[in-house]
Amino acid sequence: MLSRWVPRTIVIVAAVVVGYLLFSTVNATLNSYRLAGDEEKARRDIAELEARYEKLVAIREYLSSDEYIEGMARRMLGLVKPGETLVKVTSPQGETGPIDGTPTPEPGDRAWWEELFGP
Repeated sequence: MLSRWVPRTIVIVAAVVVGYLLFSTVNATLNSYRLAGDEEKARRDIAELEARYEKLVAIREYLSSDEYIEGMARRMLGLVKPGETLVKVTSPQGETGPIDGTPTPEPGDRAWWEELFGP
């Protein structure tokens, strides 16, 4: 009687072990696949951030260049080099702007920060 139960018990234990190993293998494979996708996404994000960083470095270098500083001094502050003459072109009073038909604002109509940093 005992000899009949031993083979069945061995088959049942073997089936449980094989089922567990199969489940573990499938689970590890799915995790590996998910991690590979996460790695690829991380690599794309890194490449995008590196490109953005390079662009920001170029902008920072341009903003600290003498060319940019001179342009801002001329445009915003109205400064000129020695020997140059400053010429300001203005439109007649009440004439509309060339792009969208809105009136051109007078210099005193805008806030000081718009005068300094605006177009």
